[in-house]
Amino acid sequence: MSNDIRDIFQRFRTALNEAENENNGEWYNNKQNGVPYTQQDEMLQTSMQTAKEQFGADFSNIKTPMFYYKSDDDITFSGEIPTLNDAKFQFSYKSYPNGCYFWSGKGQIEITPEVVTKLSRMYGVYKNWVDELNNSEDRKPMTMRNEM
Repeated sequence: MSNDIRDIFQRFRTALNEAENENNGEWYNNKQNGVPYTQQDEMLQTSMQTAKEQFGADFSNIKTPMFYYKSDDDITFSGEIPTLNDAKFQFSYKSYPNGCYFWSGKGQIEITPEVVTKLSRMYGVYKNWVDELNNSEDRKPMTMRNEM
């Protein structure tokens, strides 16, 4: 029976890896027609720097960490947290206050005071990110600025 369970988990991991590879590693981009922010966008640079400093986010495996969705004026920001088994996170602007997501496909994460602090910081960064977007004159990527 334990071999059957191991086999099921292995097939699940293989399917998950194949799906991630099919999407060029963009596991977080589940919407259509998003316009990516570029490295020249100050909003993207500020968001990435803050997430790195506050909760150890990493973006080296993320082709496009931030998207703008014109159809519903939403923005998503995504990355990984290497110190939490490469857990994934995503912020969704329009889903505030419930738009801070976190998951790990690489096994369990032990809940320790350090992990709780890190997750609390992540949620704090999310709240500040939303506030910054709310106070921004133009939330769109530079490639869309001044569009009606």
